[in-house]
Amino acid sequence: MNNSFSDKPKVLSLFSGGGGLDIGFHQAGFNIIACLEIDKASCMTLENNKESFSSEGVSIFNSDITKTHPSSLNLKNIDFIIGGPPCQSFSAAGRRAGGVPGINDTRGSLFWDYCQYVEYYKPKGFLFENVRGILQANHSKDWEVIKASFAELGYKLFYRILDAAGYGAPQHRERVILVGIREDLDIKFCFPRPTHGPDSINSAPYITAGEALADFDDPDEEEVPYGGKYGHLLPAIPPGLNYSFYTEELGHPQPLFAWRSKFSGFLYKLDPNSLSKTLVAHQGRYDGPFHWKNRKLTIQEFKRIQGFPDNYEILGSKVDILKQIGNSVSPKMAYYLALAVKKQVFSDERIEIALLNAEEPLSFDKRKGLKAKATRKSSQKKSLPLGHPSLLIFDIPTSTKNITDNIVIGERKITRKAVLSKGKWKISLGKDQDKSLPQVKISLNFDRLINNQFHVIEAVSSLGDFEDISLLWDKIHIAVASSSSYSDLSPLYGHFTEPYPKFDMNVQILPAKNSFFNFQEKLSNFQFLSELHPLEELTGMAGVMSPIEIVKYLRSIGFDIRVHETNRAIPNGYFRVCYPFTMPKDTKSYTIWADKGDHKHSDLIFETKKATAI
Repeated sequence: MNNSFSDKPKVLSLFSGGGGLDIGFHQAGFNIIACLEIDKASCMTLENNKESFSSEGVSIFNSDITKTHPSSLNLKNIDFIIGGPPCQSFSAAGRRAGGVPGINDTRGSLFWDYCQYVEYYKPKGFLFENVRGILQANHSKDWEVIKASFAELGYKLFYRILDAAGYGAPQHRERVILVGIREDLDIKFCFPRPTHGPDSINSAPYITAGEALADFDDPDEEEVPYGGKYGHLLPAIPPGLNYSFYTEELGHPQPLFAWRSKFSGFLYKLDPNSLSKTLVAHQGRYDGPFHWKNRKLTIQEFKRIQGFPDNYEILGSKVDILKQIGNSVSPKMAYYLALAVKKQVFSDERIEIALLNAEEPLSFDKRKGLKAKATRKSSQKKSLPLGHPSLLIFDIPTSTKNITDNIVIGERKITRKAVLSKGKWKISLGKDQDKSLPQVKISLNFDRLINNQFHVIEAVSSLGDFEDISLLWDKIHIAVASSSSYSDLSPLYGHFTEPYPKFDMNVQILPAKNSFFNFQEKLSNFQFLSELHPLEELTGMAGVMSPIEIVKYLRSIGFDIRVHETNRAIPNGYFRVCYPFTMPKDTKSYTIWADKGDHKHSDLIFETKKATAI
């Protein structure tokens, strides 16, 4: 491995980030001669570490790949290209946000630029990395486009899902690795066999989080309470669990969250005897992994979990550093991938590495299926279907509450009343129930007694303007919060991408003043919320207002209704309503109109680039 840089295969690194792939290829004996990365902090990191983890002569281009033609780099004789374009367009986070835009998102279309570099330099091969969600994005159509695009350049393709835990990282981090080998080389590429876990030769145990962080352990470390809205919840969460500890499905007596209503990293605490969940690039205040001592990990601990060398210094602000770590390929997995490439593509017979057979299955996918099955079984223990006989009879609670307030809107004074008695909330809104105004009755029937307080909510109002409906829903949210451990009604419905409603809903409106009231009536059918609908369905709801103007109006009063302009995962000309109610007042900022703009299909962009290429 000590041959000179001139003898080593020359590698061009695209989307280099903090250098995870680069480290692995450097350690395996490749010469990283150039890195192309748009993020300034990442380029600072690459520059800072080039003597130890790249080469002194490496060229680091802090450039936007979409505006940088390959010829402008002035590079010659590139042997191999590596890179993982941004994954957010295909990630689980994207799905939880309402879908994945895939290649119809600016970030998701960057593989075209990767193709342009492969086409220009015609290396012996390339390695492309991304999240496993890329395989299913847009019903797998995106993956077919990506494969076809690389294959058309004259490359035979080989891909697998690999887990970084199998290569010595103390973290389950599953990624799609696509290797392309130039067809004239006639090489059938095999991926490296895991060195740890059940698929390794000797079934070597995984490296646990506790083992990886052992030398950071301070037995005298004082546990300082983690502050904020949810920090006090951390100590009770057992290592290895997350916010789900505080759900009804896992048996918590005072549940705070809906089942699967948060990202899995929310309040997630490391188990020292197991592997970490996948690290993510964005670390919000309550995003894990938290240490089992109920604190955030240090930068050095984050690096260990991701598999970075201790002496690899990552520069930038803390946000920049965590982003570089979370976005990177684990250097430990990158190293074994690089060895497999060097042995097979560059015929280096000195390398001894165990390889997987082409069709050999890996056990972690089986493990993932078993875990999902166990999770479903666990969630069903306490979750019975609506209308189940055992749920139709409740012990009548003795609690009573009376919450009255007055709201002044312009010259109108609106009285809201909420009375809890015998397990039923009766809520009213309006001025003495004016019969000349539309009468709206919302009934929520719960499948269980919520915190031994209520199982029915009936809200009745006389509405002068449709936007008053949000005042009624706000009062329902307040009633729920005042009589249960839930912050509002939302947790009792569940996250819109995978709702677990604990109630059924009925809306009656007599007489309907306009179509907006009928719209609210439609939302009582939860199936309506789970589907996409043509924007034309909104035509005529409000005279001459266009469908997009109607969407903007509904969002302005708190309905979480989404279109392509606010979420690119939704096709042009369609809309989706996420919840049957308006959002709680303190979260309505989510429904403020934010136009993300249109984005033409990426193949059109690529054709334009090819036509105008230098």
